[in-house]
Amino acid sequence: MPKQIIRWVGSFRYSHELITKYTYAPTWASAKNRMLRRIANEHEVDYRTVYGMFDGTKDNFTVEMDS
Repeated sequence: MPKQIIRWVGSFRYSHELITKYTYAPTWASAKNRMLRRIANEHEVDYRTVYGMFDGTKDNFTVEMDS
């Protein structure tokens, strides 16, 4: 049986602005990774820089199932 694809919404406090991203993914972790890669591409920075900002040590993002 294939994995269920879920729509996710993420809110990220990035560089003095609130960024909201949506994506479809089977898991929370894959949704977060897709959103972080998009943020990195849009701001033309290395993915690792963005991932380090949202590594879970600060309360600066949420990723939840979209309702």
